[in-house]
Formats: sequence, structure tokens, C-alpha cells
Amino acid sequence: MKCCWLVASAALLIAAAPDRALMPLPTAVTPGEGVLALDGPLAPVWSGCGDARRFDAAAARLQRDLARQTGLAFDTGKATPLAVTCASAVDAADRGEGYRLAVTASGIRIDAEGRSGVLRAFATLRQLVGLSPGGARLAAVTIDDAPRFAWRGVMLDTARHFLGVETIRRQIDAMERVKLNVLHLHLSDDEGFRVELRRYPRLTAANRGQFYTQAELRDLVAYAADRGIRVIPEFDVPGHSRAIVQAYPELGVEGKKGPLGTADVALNPAAPATYRFLDALVGEMAPLFPDPVFHVGGDEVAKGVWDGDAGVRALMTREKLADSRAVEAYFARRVQQIVRRHGKTMMGWEEIAARPGIASDAIVQAWQTSNVTADVTARGYRTVVSAGYYLDLLMPASFHYAFDPSDTATAGFTPEFAAGLRKLSPFLASYVGDALIAFPRPPLSAEQEKRVLGGEAPLWSPTTTDEMTDHVLWPRAAALAERFWSPKAVRDPADMYRRLETIGALLTVDGLDDQANRMRMATRLAPEAIAPVMTLLSLTGPVRNMAHDHRIKAALAGKRIVQPLNALADAAPVDSLVAQRFAADAAGYAKGDRSLAKALADRLTQWRDNDARFVAASAGKPLLEEARPTAAQIAQLATYGLDAIAAIEAGRALDGVQAANARAALDVLDAQEKASWRPIESFLRPQPPADLIVKIGPGVRALIDAAAPR
Repeated sequence: MKCCWLVASAALLIAAAPDRALMPLPTAVTPGEGVLALDGPLAPVWSGCGDARRFDAAAARLQRDLARQTGLAFDTGKATPLAVTCASAVDAADRGEGYRLAVTASGIRIDAEGRSGVLRAFATLRQLVGLSPGGARLAAVTIDDAPRFAWRGVMLDTARHFLGVETIRRQIDAMERVKLNVLHLHLSDDEGFRVELRRYPRLTAANRGQFYTQAELRDLVAYAADRGIRVIPEFDVPGHSRAIVQAYPELGVEGKKGPLGTADVALNPAAPATYRFLDALVGEMAPLFPDPVFHVGGDEVAKGVWDGDAGVRALMTREKLADSRAVEAYFARRVQQIVRRHGKTMMGWEEIAARPGIASDAIVQAWQTSNVTADVTARGYRTVVSAGYYLDLLMPASFHYAFDPSDTATAGFTPEFAAGLRKLSPFLASYVGDALIAFPRPPLSAEQEKRVLGGEAPLWSPTTTDEMTDHVLWPRAAALAERFWSPKAVRDPADMYRRLETIGALLTVDGLDDQANRMRMATRLAPEAIAPVMTLLSLTGPVRNMAHDHRIKAALAGKRIVQPLNALADAAPVDSLVAQRFAADAAGYAKGDRSLAKALADRLTQWRDNDARFVAASAGKPLLEEARPTAAQIAQLATYGLDAIAAIEAGRALDGVQAANARAALDVLDAQEKASWRPIESFLRPQPPADLIVKIGPGVRALIDAAAPR
């Protein structure tokens, strides 16, 4: 009954004030009586929370955000009482983020489990105020809330495309506002080593200044801590280490060339210098990152990279290591010992647990399938789940939202799909290993569920620049914040999208540069005619599953290219919330709400007429001209939608030929969408023009189905 109460009570609150969308959805919401007017500054009084200076700063951030959301200064007028009580002045390992928030006509009261509970209650307060130009009034309400999972994270890849400190700070601010609490920084890879390491200065000499000084990291970690966010560093070894080996060749081994034409590289597990380097690395980094967890990567070591090295062969003989995977396990055990000596707990990608020998206090990050969650928790390991949550694959929020960290057989290829791929070519047969397949698994036991710490959404950056980070990460990460915080029963994607639209707007108003950066990118493409470009972008999204990474396709063809990330597909939102709203309204109209007719027709008319404007704006601009078929496709679909509305309003069925033509056009769109829906297929199937998927299909189909002859 608790789940039913959750859904019903939250729905009551949102229905009473549709612009007060909450995300993550709280555990329980109880509407009260009366209204609280926010006419002046907040007047916090702290009890049991420890050092009040930290909370004064948090209250000041809350006040600034409320000012941005409402357009009011809040520096005059009657102060709003804010009474905050903490049950503990510190957060326990598994609790501290829970809170009760009570809004009455006389003020606000927060009872928090620990220090972080205050920050989570403040996040909810921001959303309760929402976007309220001209005034702020809060309906009386009591919210009881606590997270389902203790680990609710985002991973940022700073190695492939460097992220400036201010960009990372913006992500931390947004994370605080949706109750995410772990920032995992991927700080080294083949493309770069991004941290000042004083014992090994050549690591950053080739980075053209694109690395973090230790002072910058110290400040960044403190900035995150003030917002209740842990920072986990990752230095990926022994694979993904080309930048390390290029700077210090004595630490590495180079193997034969891989399928993409570059030689495989890994650290040398037989060289004492390798372990001296790792000891120095962890020793310098441990004081900068006070969190007890230290991520060492451990993934995707190229098969056979060590085969030709005499030192590694001697190591295998001496240590009785049967194959290269046993060498990986030996290396991981040595690394775990180093990490422990520096007072840290080792975390690594799922490969670290692929062979026996890693102590069970290691944390395993499941990334390929949800089978891993079942397998490693059965062996006693704690796990953080990333399978199904890779935001760089550019899947819609609803796709990620459907996976739960406790799932055991969902994320990954189905056995049938994998078998089909293996039949296509010997290369695919070797590539599609069992590690990519989600085989049937029983649900987790109660003990296994306790070992699932939570979830983490990675954003790898081969095709995401600093400029793109805000609009690629958000607002989808807010939907995953809900998946990791709210009860498992909160699963309705339509309700999620309804709230996500408001939450995305709030995040932009509170400081994200997603809209501003998209405008800058579009303006570069058409400085004299930005409106038709922005309209097209609002209705499209990029192709998925690395289909937009043209470097991979070129490498498979034996070529190497540099891909400038300045095209329309790089500026387009992953989720078109405009199209989501249109689909919801079209569905409502199809079910009988005729009051929506004019608004729907106005939108469709604008989209239809945008084709001519876009053609004019794109003249002589190749990056725009390649999207002319996209603009024409939008216009065609909009015309079919207008025909359907006209028929319904006239009380007649749509002409049979018109309906057939519309459905044929929608089928083409569906095929374009499916062409990049699954990994590998995105390289095998032709992609739509300009790597853009038109997103208005579901709404138009709802209109056609409602108007078509019965």
C-alpha cells in the first residue's frame, strides 16, 4: 500500500500545482492546508547540525536559486522562518540523507537524519518554488523522503575531451539540485593524463595545459563536499594507458595493431617500475581525494597485448599464470595492495572480478550487462551498476529509466540478437562475446540486494566536448537521479517526461549552460537566420550508439579522420522535450480533448512552414544543407498531422490514401530510429541525413490513428 500512497499523494501535489514538479519523486507527500508566502529572505535556525557556517552557505545558495527562479530579490519584506534540526551532526555510512520537510502557512521546518539530509531537503524546496515570476507561494505540504540507494552517481570523462573546472562545477551544482551524490572523474586514458603528478611531470607536458593542478582539484573536491557530493578519482590501468606509456615508455608494453589500426598498449605487469609508479600515483592523489574509494579502472585490456614480451612471459612462468587474463588478475591484486597501503578501498570496472583473487572488499562497477550485478553480488562483492546507464550512447531518458540497479537480466544484448550478429561475419563473431549478452538470471536474493550500492551514469567523451556537456548530460541525468533515489515502483515514463520538462527548465534557470551553448553552436552555423535552425534542433535528436562517431566508421574502412564536433547533430538535444509534450497533447486530443486542437495545429503549422525558412538559411552552408531532407521530413509529417486535425474537427475520417501515405512516412521515420537503436547495428545500417532523428513521429501517429478510416 505504501507504493500506491506514494504515487497517489505525489500526483495530488503535482495536479494541484502542475509547475511544482518534483524529481526525484519523494517517498511520501501529504498535502496540508494553507499557503506560505515567500515575501522576504529565509531566516534559518540550526539545531544539532554542527558547524553552522556550512549550512549558512547552503541556505545562501538556496536563496540565490529562489531569486533566479522567481525574479525576486528577497532582500526586503517579512522573513520566512526556516527551522532545521539534524538528528546527527555527521552522516553515517548508510544514512544521513533522509529528511522530513514541512511547509505550513507560518514557515518551513526540516528534520534531517544528518548533514546531507538538509541539502536534500533544500533541493526539494527549490523544486516546490519552481518557476514563479512575480511571486512565490508554497502550498502547505509535508514530505517524508529518503534515498533507495546510497550511491547515486555521474561519471565524467575528462581524458578524451578535457572539461574545464567551471564546467565541472556546473555539473556539481545540477547534481545537488536533483540529489545525486557521487561524481566519478575519469582522469586518465589513452588520450591524456589530466592531473598534475609531481613525481612524473612528463605525464601532463603533452596536454597543452589541459590538466588540473592539485590546487584546482583540492578546491573542486571541497566545492562538491559543500554540496553533499563525493568525488571519486579514476586512473585507468593497466589498459587505456597510452598517455602514460607515451610519457614514460619504460612503464608499458606495446602489442600488435588492433582492428582499428592502432597498436594495443598496456602497462607492463612484470616491471618493478610500474608498481613504483602506481605507488607514487596513489600516494600523491590520496590526500587530494579524501573519499575512501579509489577507482583503478581495470577494463578492456587488449587480448594478447603482453604475448610478445619476454618479461611478461617470465612473470607467467614464475607466478604460474596460465594466460593473459590470469596476468590481469595478478596485476589487479598488486594494485589492490597498493591502494590499501594508502588507506583506500579499490574500485574497478567489472573485469577486475572476472578472475579469482581480488579481495571481496573491492567495489565492482558493472558496465556491460546486468548479469554482472547478479554474478558479482553472488560472490560477495559490492557493486555499482552502470549497465544500461551510458549517457554517451545518446539514448532517450525513458530507455535508461526502464532499467533498475537491481535488475539481473535486462541491460545487454539478448541471446537471440547476439546470435544473429555472430552469423554476419567472423569479426562480429569474435567481437560479440558472452560478456555483452544478458542471459536469463534469477532475481537477486535479499543478501545480494544489500550489496548493490546504487547506480552511476557514465558520460564518455569521444564525441562530447566541454561545450556540449551540459546539454548531453542534462536533463536526462535528472531522470536517472530519480531511478537511483525513488522507490522501485516509480516507473511511469509518461509522468517522468511530464516532470522532466519542468526540472530541465529549472536547471537551466539555476545555472546550466545547456540552452546557451546550443544557441552558440547554432549561431555559428547560421548567424543571420538562427530561428529556423533552432526550430529544427528542437524537433530532432542525434543518432545513437556511436553512429555519429565517424572516426570509427573511417577506421573500419582503413582511414583516420579528425571529426569536428560542430554539426547539427552535436547541438541537438538527446531528448526532444518539445516533441514529448506534442506527443502527450496529441494523445490527449486523440482521446477526445478537443480543446487542444488549436494549439496542436499552431505548432504543426510552424513546423511545416519552417522548411522553407530552413532551406533559405542553409544556402551555401554544407553543415546545414545536409539537413534539408530533415526539414522536409518534418514539414511532410506536420502536414499529415494538420490533415488529421482538419478531418477530426470536420467530423469526418481522413481520406484512405492520405492515411496510407502518412503511415508510410511514419514507417520510414521508425526505420530511421531503429537504425541506431542497438549497438553494432548503428554501424551496419544507413543513418538518416545529417545524423538527425526526427522526434515528432509518435504525436503525428496518434493523430493519424485517431482520424483514419475505421
